[in-house]
Amino acid sequence: MLNSIKKILLQKRPINILFGILFISILVASCNREATIDRVLSKETKNKIYKDIEEPRLAESIKNSIESEDFKNKAVLNSYYQKNGYQASLIIKFMPDGKLAILADHLSAAAEHGLDENHFAAKEYRAQYDLVHSKDGVQSLDEAYQQVAALELATAKALLDYSSTLQFGVVNPNKILSRYYMETKQADSNFMMDILRSQDLATLLDSVQPKSANYMLLQEALKAGGDQDRSKTIRVNLERARWQHDIDSSKLIYVNIPAFRLDIYKDGKVAGSMKTVVGTGRNNGDNASFSDQKIKDAPHSHETPILSSMIHSVQVNPVWNIPESIAGKEILKHVQADRFYLSNAGIDVIQDGQVIEDPENLDWSSYSAGNLPFRFRQRPGDENALGKIKFLFKNNSSVYLHDTPAQAAFDRDVRASSHGCVRVKEPLELAKALFGAGDKFETIKGDMESDEQKSARNIELSPQIQVVLDYVTAENRDGKLVIHPDVYGLDHVIYPYL
Repeated sequence: MLNSIKKILLQKRPINILFGILFISILVASCNREATIDRVLSKETKNKIYKDIEEPRLAESIKNSIESEDFKNKAVLNSYYQKNGYQASLIIKFMPDGKLAILADHLSAAAEHGLDENHFAAKEYRAQYDLVHSKDGVQSLDEAYQQVAALELATAKALLDYSSTLQFGVVNPNKILSRYYMETKQADSNFMMDILRSQDLATLLDSVQPKSANYMLLQEALKAGGDQDRSKTIRVNLERARWQHDIDSSKLIYVNIPAFRLDIYKDGKVAGSMKTVVGTGRNNGDNASFSDQKIKDAPHSHETPILSSMIHSVQVNPVWNIPESIAGKEILKHVQADRFYLSNAGIDVIQDGQVIEDPENLDWSSYSAGNLPFRFRQRPGDENALGKIKFLFKNNSSVYLHDTPAQAAFDRDVRASSHGCVRVKEPLELAKALFGAGDKFETIKGDMESDEQKSARNIELSPQIQVVLDYVTAENRDGKLVIHPDVYGLDHVIYPYL
């Protein structure tokens, strides 16, 4: 551009050339005047003290503060400022036009996200900003170095904390919930460095706001008020909505444990739903009052875990290998009360890999839960606790989705009574959703509906389909907020962290 201007001016008279050269010099000087901390602060605040700030001394102050103070993300901060010569880069970028005041406003609005109003130390940040921004707040050069360094690092901490919290949540559920096995994303160094390198504060603050329909409905419900327990339930679920997982709703089987419901997702939308029965909980819907004191998660032994996996196959007319815990606590009691219980229920007794003939002849009174040398296996049939089909996916809790002969349980409002697996009311519909029309589904359908005694049959699902067992007690259901009973008491474990 400057060369073009020169060519034009050379065609003019000498006096114009002189003025033109002067214009070019001013333009070049203006282009080369980088924004520096002394210029930014003195222009923005009108405080003359800032004109005498020297970059090297301020850099030393920032460096010393990072090294001496106990910062949450100290390594990230040190790396960022080291690469920038420990300049007050955030103040230089965001102090003009009152942009940092916008950050202070966002920090003050923590309650809109269900967080304690002091969560981001908004009052302290505002006070630090006002002190540095005021025309007569800082009254000496020594104070300027101290307070500007403090505001710079407070801005860095606020940006990282605010962005990380809204994008990933306050807590990592894997650390506070005993049976939470979904991999939850956390803010890493790349995310934090991108936050600090951002050039547009307004765009940054907007980009980290959760924008799902569920999150925004929860926010609106929180504004509407209501009793304290309801508001606290909403706050907990806002936190859940901030947790990030790899979930593909293009084809997904999603179970919400406290809703006692399974949803079949296709192309991001619910294509079908059915009732479920889930594992026995701690209070089964009798919600207790919330406490601000942190409590340790103490799950019932039969609670359904929270996890994500892939359904890889089904077993039609399944065999139930009865877990030792159920054998010792329940099966033994039944057979001690009725020695024909096992044969009537189609249960084999196995010792050293061999099926025991005529188990009713054993002296069951001589055994106890701690002294039981047998395994138990229920054969396929109408009495089988798994019904006609079970849906298998890898997990470390030995749980799966399955049919059940105990259909009456689906008529209850609170359906938390299984040993941990998830019973589904319409297993054939679930199989159809997974396999679609074709030979495999027709085989499944034929075996399930047959009156003949069938052997167990394993059928592979390809491609595999994601299954998520989740726990959400307040959700957006067709545009309306629905609150479910906190059957496992997990809301009370999460709430004190907010």
